[in-house]
Amino acid sequence: MRRRLALVFVALAVMLAIGFLVPLGRSVSSQARLRALAGAQSDARGVATALAAVAGSTGELPGVAEVEFVLNSFDASDLMVLMADGSMIGSGPSDAVAVASAATGSVVAEVADGALAIVPVTFGGAGQQLVVTAFVDGDTLREGVGSSWLILTALGLIVVIGAVPLADRLAGSITRPVQDLSDAAHRWAGGDLSARVVPDGPDEVAESGRAFNQLAERLTDLLADERERAADLSHRLRTPIAALRLQAESVANVGEREALIGDIVHLEGEVTALIEDVRRSESVEATICDLPSVVAQRMGFWRVVASAQQRTVETEVDERSPLLVNLSAAEVLTVLDNLVQNVLTHTVAGVGFTVSVIGRPPRLTISDEGDGLPSADVFDRGSSSGGSGLGLDIVRRVAEASGGGITLGEGAGATIVVRFGEPVSPTEAN
Repeated sequence: MRRRLALVFVALAVMLAIGFLVPLGRSVSSQARLRALAGAQSDARGVATALAAVAGSTGELPGVAEVEFVLNSFDASDLMVLMADGSMIGSGPSDAVAVASAATGSVVAEVADGALAIVPVTFGGAGQQLVVTAFVDGDTLREGVGSSWLILTALGLIVVIGAVPLADRLAGSITRPVQDLSDAAHRWAGGDLSARVVPDGPDEVAESGRAFNQLAERLTDLLADERERAADLSHRLRTPIAALRLQAESVANVGEREALIGDIVHLEGEVTALIEDVRRSESVEATICDLPSVVAQRMGFWRVVASAQQRTVETEVDERSPLLVNLSAAEVLTVLDNLVQNVLTHTVAGVGFTVSVIGRPPRLTISDEGDGLPSADVFDRGSSSGGSGLGLDIVRRVAEASGGGITLGEGAGATIVVRFGEPVSPTEAN
């Protein structure tokens, strides 16, 4: 855009230069022609005046000798006198039509290779007439015109060349604020909520910059409010968790008591992690974790829950080989907990399920022996027939945020396959 605007400004400069310098050049040419013709007319009138003076002193029409004397007294070439008998004295071309028209007064006639300045001289009552002509060749008519055009052309080139950096600077003053606004919008889309612009440029562009800053401030405030509300909600969960712990401590069976207390402590840790997660800045770089390790550790808790519902749980997780994913451990647990909770909620007690972790690309698969899912639409927010309809949508958004996705697998029951994105190594990034 900047280049196009600069070209437009340069084109305008060229048009202005042409519009000014061409008429000026033509004026210079016209002035040079008028100056040369004025000199010729002055010489012709001088000869005519001298001939009239000779005729006035003698009382007769000047003869050949008197005419030649007058012509020789003028330091000018190409002067000629047409006598009354039709003879010509002097040098220079003649134009019969132009000479004939001189009866009405002095004229300038165009002839081959130049122009004629014609002055008639009338003697006596009989109206006898001599005609004086002064010839101006084409070079004299154009004297100084060529150098003037060269000067004007050089001036035009200077103007155009000087207009290039000015046009680029002017175009930059218009496009730079637009580019800054675009960059800030892209930074915002990438998660940099601190992106702002300096309102600059034309009034319309500057106003757009101010509007963007106001929108960014408003959205930042709204996001901060949402994080605070989520944090407050999570904090309030600690009270019932504390009550559960007190109840668990009253269980008589030592084994059950220790297991329940352990699960509650783990739940407290998850709530604390949730509070920290919603309070953290959006600009914090994404963390990575080992998918098999996180899943295997968490499945210890879910086996206890499944056992209470007479469910069998099979896991296919190899903890010996690290499988890094582009998510934090808390985000992986969010995916796993929502998927397992979905199985426990939407299948009857006693229905078993399998959890497996496979690499390249990293995949988490949960399949059950229930009635299955109707379609992939269940991943859309609020589409669930029971509950809030948010669990699978949260799973989908977390998977997509890591660079992966979620799909339905094949099987008798419900099979959900979650693909995660792998961290990019420095060598791969380059």
